[in-house]
Amino acid sequence: MEFIESGLHFRFAEEWVVKKYDAHRFFQGLSGAGLKGVDFLGILEEELYLFEVKNFRRRQNWQAQNPLEAILAGPAVFAEEIAYKVEDTLLAIDAIWQYYNRKWLFRRLLPAFRRLPVTENDWRFWARAYALMQHPEQVNVVLWMETERARPALLEEVTGALQSHLQDRAGSVRIALRGRHDFLRGFELASG
Repeated sequence: MEFIESGLHFRFAEEWVVKKYDAHRFFQGLSGAGLKGVDFLGILEEELYLFEVKNFRRRQNWQAQNPLEAILAGPAVFAEEIAYKVEDTLLAIDAIWQYYNRKWLFRRLLPAFRRLPVTENDWRFWARAYALMQHPEQVNVVLWMETERARPALLEEVTGALQSHLQDRAGSVRIALRGRHDFLRGFELASG
């Protein structure tokens, strides 16, 4: 599976099941209600991943200022914005679960969904995502930050602030970037 987000081309191996959440029909409806959302939702084995992609590279010749400068003055505010996106996405997963759970056929098939491997099928995907989010230790937040040069202090500050905001909602909060995403099996930046 391959996706393009913020000018970056991501590739997920076949063991992943991924939804480009910010382009999904449910996001379109829920964003009208004021909910924000992450870019991708992924399930790998028995873990739910919420991916947010931020590309702070100058992508146009006319850009003089580095886009990253906007968050350097307030990394905690930036982390809070990302945390709200994660929390809204988890609220949306719950709302989607409630929507499907009203359907008698979904309730009838739910025991099979729990036994069968997750697939891109909406019912199976959302049923598994909901089940996984009930256990915060199985929820992983990944912020992909594409920058022009390494900024370790900024990454540490954003990671710490995100972990603080999401301590009861996610078992893992990580920042991935070009060359530093080896904690994600079967995931790569193909180009960008």
